[in-house]
Amino acid sequence: MSNFYRRTLFILFSIAALTMFAAVAVAQDCDSCDPYSSHCNDYCERCTHYGVDGCTSSVSTTCGDDRVLGGNCLQNGCTPNFQETGRTTQGTYGNGEAGSCTHHKVDWVTLVDANQCNENSYWWTKHTCEDSIDGNKSGVFPDCCNGVGQSGLPDPLYTCNGYHSCTG
Repeated sequence: MSNFYRRTLFILFSIAALTMFAAVAVAQDCDSCDPYSSHCNDYCERCTHYGVDGCTSSVSTTCGDDRVLGGNCLQNGCTPNFQETGRTTQGTYGNGEAGSCTHHKVDWVTLVDANQCNENSYWWTKHTCEDSIDGNKSGVFPDCCNGVGQSGLPDPLYTCNGYHSCTG
């Protein structure tokens, strides 16, 4: 094998290896900036012109830009610490199969940022809807939603209102 051939092979191999392991720094799309998790100085690309194939021209900016989140972003260097301050059960329902069922509760949960990181106090509070299993039954024809336990006695844990989501 000639020196020229070896050098060429080495260069091609090096380029391929660098291409495989190169980290490409790409700014996020400004549409993905979020007031609960994006810092004001997080870089993003804002589309300035849309064509038939999507965005054809964009500018680099930050999530805190007036045209992006407009100050509804996290203070630089601040990490939110959301703590639960309230929980209200809004829905209860059963999910059954032959021989068993699970009872679900759907809670509207209020969370408050103890660090008050967002520059706008409106974003210090957020809400989530959480669906969890809080009981189950087994038997020949279990019914998680009739309020009657397997013994035939009242079992208030398993009453249901049929709501599968939160109303706020």
